[in-house]
Amino acid sequence: MTDPDKRIDDDWKKRAQDEKAKIARELDASADPVTEVTDAPAAEGDPLFPSLVQQIAYPALMALGQIPDPRSGERMLDLKLARESINLLSVLEKKTAGNRDPEEDKMIRDLVRDLQMAYTQTAEAAQRSAEDQGSGNPAE
Repeated sequence: MTDPDKRIDDDWKKRAQDEKAKIARELDASADPVTEVTDAPAAEGDPLFPSLVQQIAYPALMALGQIPDPRSGERMLDLKLARESINLLSVLEKKTAGNRDPEEDKMIRDLVRDLQMAYTQTAEAAQRSAEDQGSGNPAE
């Protein structure tokens, strides 16, 4: 008695898959020119992707003191903000793997690497500076 139920269930799944495939073919055949133009740049690389990466990287660069804050014009050091921004870029890099063109892939990979190196160098310099100030104060 369970075998006929199984076959009916399998038949239902097959019909649903066939219907999905039919709808997909119809949608592809009736695609309007606007959809085709919108989809074309994505295959070559989305022009918004570099802007997104830059928007995430900009706070990291400011927090590492590599570029001045546009509001105050001063350079700042905020290692926590820098680390968070770099981590966001790393997540974006991992989650978009396989969906980027070679240029986008190189851009985000190099940027994450450069920011990680800058973070490490800046954090080490800040730690040395704190140690120097800490050891200099008691001697005075």
